[in-house]
Amino acid sequence: MLEGYYIIENPGVVPAERRFRMRDLKAWGYDLHLGTIEGERAYFVSKVGERKEGETYTVHGKEYHIEETQKEIPENARLLARIVIERGQPYLEFWLEEEDTRFPLAKEDPRVILKRFWEKEKFIQLLKTVRAVGLTTDFYKDNVFIKSIPLPYEEYPPKVRRVLREVKDIHRDLTGFGRFVFQYFGEEDKTYNYRVFWTIPTIHLFDVEVANEVDKVLGMLD
Repeated sequence: MLEGYYIIENPGVVPAERRFRMRDLKAWGYDLHLGTIEGERAYFVSKVGERKEGETYTVHGKEYHIEETQKEIPENARLLARIVIERGQPYLEFWLEEEDTRFPLAKEDPRVILKRFWEKEKFIQLLKTVRAVGLTTDFYKDNVFIKSIPLPYEEYPPKVRRVLREVKDIHRDLTGFGRFVFQYFGEEDKTYNYRVFWTIPTIHLFDVEVANEVDKVLGMLD
């Protein structure tokens, strides 16, 4: 541990793919439909509230017909998503798997979806502190208002130590990977002075519960 820093690190392979729920898809801003594309049975998505059951429309020269808008992920299917990097740019790909059939749903800029998602859910800390999005997402928070040197862990107050425990729980139970670098400069005028660098697998931040926990922890010392 470097002097003045407290580091929580869970190394390993950055997870790029995971399963999601209908609640997550809705939070990203999408409806899931069952219908046909060019007459072939398919699942596909549209922006929330943009299309309705029974509607037929054309996108990029293909005809879509909506038979039913899904309220839940079908029991025999899985909603999966992954982060890919192409020509230096990140993309979120997500699809529905039904037994041996894969239905591609969308390939979008994850930064656009995360911004829409976090604004909808009012995850203010995530919006304010995000710095870079790729396979991992970096958050940086500088809440230092006094001239001082970072204090050692032994001088951290109980509330600060609680934050560190929460971070360990998130890495262990929710993400399995992450790097949290923390500096604490003491308290002045009932304000905690601290600096945070936090790296988390991007794919997990598309989960409503995980994003909520990270947002909560980032705001605990304010």
